[in-house]
Order: sequence, then C-alpha cells, then structure tokens
Amino acid sequence: MAALARREGLGLEECGRKVRYDFFQSLTPGENDRILTAHNANDNAETVLLHLCRGASLPGLLGIPYCRGKILRPFLKVSRKEIEEYCREQGLSYVTDSTNLSREYARNRVRLEAMPALEEVNPGFLEAVSRMVETLSQDQAFLEREARALLERCRVSWGLDGRRLRKAPPALKSRVLLAFWEERGGPALEKKHLDALFRCLERDGEADLPGGVRARMSQGVLSLEEPGGQEGFSRDVSLGCTPLPCGKELFLEVKSLSEGLDKPKIHNLLFKNALDYDIITGNLRARSRLSGDRFSPAGRRVSKSLKQLFQENKVPLSQRNRTVLLEADGRLVFCEGVGPAEGFQVTDRTKRALLVEVREGNMLEKLRE
Repeated sequence: MAALARREGLGLEECGRKVRYDFFQSLTPGENDRILTAHNANDNAETVLLHLCRGASLPGLLGIPYCRGKILRPFLKVSRKEIEEYCREQGLSYVTDSTNLSREYARNRVRLEAMPALEEVNPGFLEAVSRMVETLSQDQAFLEREARALLERCRVSWGLDGRRLRKAPPALKSRVLLAFWEERGGPALEKKHLDALFRCLERDGEADLPGGVRARMSQGVLSLEEPGGQEGFSRDVSLGCTPLPCGKELFLEVKSLSEGLDKPKIHNLLFKNALDYDIITGNLRARSRLSGDRFSPAGRRVSKSLKQLFQENKVPLSQRNRTVLLEADGRLVFCEGVGPAEGFQVTDRTKRALLVEVREGNMLEKLRE
C-alpha cells in the first residue's frame, strides 16, 4: 500500500480508502447491487472534525454522505456504543481493527484524544454533530439548487457567460465553477485551482487546471481549453457518437418528420441543430477551421468569413480551433454555435432531419487514454 501511495502521490490513509472503495465497486456489477457499510455516528463526527481542522468549506462539514453511488451507510445516526451493546445483547461477534489504537494516523488521534475531550465538554456531542450536519445539509441543498439554475442561465456556446457570473455572490459563483468543471469528469479541483478561476474570471485572464486544462476568460466568455485543443483536426463521421480530437463529441441522429418531430421543435432545440438530411450528398466530415473558410448561415443569405462570424458571435480565441464544422462534398453545411448553412436547413419540404449535437467529451476518459 505504501508503494502504491507513493506512486499515486496520495497519503497512506487516502490511498487505502481509494483501494477499498475500488474493491467495493468491483463487487457491484449489477444494476441493483449495493454495498452497505457500518459507518456510524462516531465515524461521522471524526470526519467532520478532521475536515474542520483542514479548513473545509460547507460541503466538508456535512461529514460522510448517507448514499454515494452504490454505497449505502444506514448507521450514521447510531453511535458505536449503541452498536456494540446491540451486538453483545444478540450474541454477535465483531472485529476491531488493531490499527485503530495507533496514534500514528490523524483520524485515530481525533478518535482517541479529541472526541473524549469534546464529550466531556458536551456529553451529547455526537447528537449535536448529527443535528448540525442535518441543518447544514438543508443549506447545502438550497445553494446547490440555486447554483445549478445559475449555471444553466450562464451557459453559452463555448463556455460560461463570465460577465453574468461575475455578478453572482461568491457562494454561488464557486459552486457554478465547480459544477462546470465536474461536468467534464476530471480530477477534483483544489482550493488553489478555484482561487485561480476566480482571478481568471475577474481579470480576463488564464488559469492552469489539473490534467493540462487551461481556463480562459476572453470576450466575456469563460472557457476550458483541453490539452491539444489548439491543434487542427479532420475526421470522417457517421450517425451516432464520434469523439473528436479537440476533446468534444459529435452526435448525429436522423429523424423522420413523420415520427412526430415537428419543425418548430427542431428549430427551438437548445443544444441541437437540424439539417435537411436528404439534401446532403457524400460523406460527412467534421473538421476545424481552415484559412479562407467562408460560411453562409441559414436564413441570412450572406456569405462571411469564419473569422468575421467568430468575431460577431464572440467566440473566444482559445475556442476557434475547437469549433466543430461539418463538411459534405467540400461544402460547409454546419458550424457549431451558428447552425446550418443556407440551403441545408429544414424546410416545409424536409422529410428527414439530421439532428446535430456537439458536447464536451469526458475529460477523465481522455486523460486515461
């Protein structure tokens, strides 16, 4: 375990916890499989105290969650003393980890020294911690709901509306930034990363984040630049999901308009654009911009250089090489953030629509490759 902890750059306790939960996950392959652990009120109070010593924010003061994925913890409001008494009454045996008596580990020092001292001050200390966690959990749930709503209001094609986010209270701003990052599945952000994002947001700057990702605030848009995202790309695509070298995923789906998908609905889809599938000839290719590219947005009857369109749409410089273009027979038929090209949009004569969706890919999977 010590060798693994050194290799992963983790503390011994953290590494042991990670290995333990990875093992638990391997035991639950079925959809309805669950693992129940014996974490109790004492464990929860110890966790709260440890997080408090480390300067945790509100989420850290909530202690151990009752449920996380397939892990359930039904005894978090029951003390260790109550559990041991029940076992004695029922003639049940239990095992005590011998390392629990070692003062080498921080958790054990909290258990053996801090907890008894606090229970002398307040014999109802465990119940008090449980009440505090329940109250704080309600506050956290409210803030999370507000942050999610703000995140949706701040979304723009290439990131977040930074000017709007700047005006938010710090408690919401930090949660929006964390949620925006977590959508990409990357490693957890530390406080230093969150502080760097705050500075980036306020001063139109940049911030280096885990995994080689860089955040940029440019032209009012806060965006995340994946490693290698500035390199050009070109790839043949087909129906379904196609991962792209720029770190995004392209989803293509054909829908018959006779299947109950009406034209107004297609037109108003939030993250999708529709093309007239039967007009498209040749293979579809997703690529980045090239020098001299021009595009004619549907309904505008004017051809503009991509550079001009990007300027008009306030596409950050860091995102221009990552903007997905669809090409068929050498003609651009779709531009991410702009929509279909003139002549390829859905009309009253359209029988089959090609729905196009571009999403940020899963950064964790990308980092594993």
